Amino acid sequence: MNAATEINLYIDVLFLINFTMNFMILSIVRRGLRFRLMRWRMILGAGLGSAWAVFAAAFPYLPLWLEMAITYGAVSALMVMTAFSLKNPRDIGRAVGALYVAAVVMSGVINALYQHTKAGYYIEQILGGNSRGAIPLYRLILLAAATYFGIRYLLWRIPGMLKGKSNFYEVTMHYRGKEKKVTALLDTGNRLYEPVSRRPVHVVTYEAVRELCEIVTEVVYIPYESVGKSGGMMPGIFLDQMEVRQGDESKVIERPLVAVCKRPLSENGGYQMLLHEE
Repeated sequence: MNAATEINLYIDVLFLINFTMNFMILSIVRRGLRFRLMRWRMILGAGLGSAWAVFAAAFPYLPLWLEMAITYGAVSALMVMTAFSLKNPRDIGRAVGALYVAAVVMSGVINALYQHTKAGYYIEQILGGNSRGAIPLYRLILLAAATYFGIRYLLWRIPGMLKGKSNFYEVTMHYRGKEKKVTALLDTGNRLYEPVSRRPVHVVTYEAVRELCEIVTEVVYIPYESVGKSGGMMPGIFLDQMEVRQGDESKVIERPLVAVCKRPLSENGGYQMLLHEE
């Protein structure tokens, strides 16, 4: 007589764990491929992937090959298309590939923790609904956060270390047939956005754009906060185009929004622009 095996599936816990992992993986992909940050779309993309995981676990009737094809094909593509608003097949393919790489790295870390620590036992207790034997929630959050930020830090540091890159770029600004070249610093702490459209905002000195933008017809005022100042407003200008170059690599940004700062950005005048982290 074969004894039936009973499995208790806690859908809310399964969804939460998958959602957290999906969101972290999508965030790593966004950082690596420098996609525009749209949190609500990333939340929606992570939610779609988590909903499919719950559905597949609750209704395990599909053939394995079909479930794998849907998971690693259709669902993965739908997640990146939703999270990053992608339509170009090439961009979708790159994002899906990056999603696989990020997932493999995260899985490797989790597997190592599972094999060499008690994390696997604690996670099994959580999924089984045994709150007494499970790891405290705050420890699980700290563990996941440490893994996530560790990978993000490596993603930020390693390419520059391997290629000998610095954070300085040559930027050519274009406006109404004129152009101006400046030295820019990639400011990883610059999270300035225009409040309505949520467009990333670069910061440039008044001296750098004075001759380039002698007459402007459209000005956007951007609120900001800085050390020693609770808040303020900077005028912003939509340039026609901006080319960001470092060595042999270059990127063209259409209609970038730059905020004009009257004060110098560096003490020695080494750079005249702060590039947004995106």
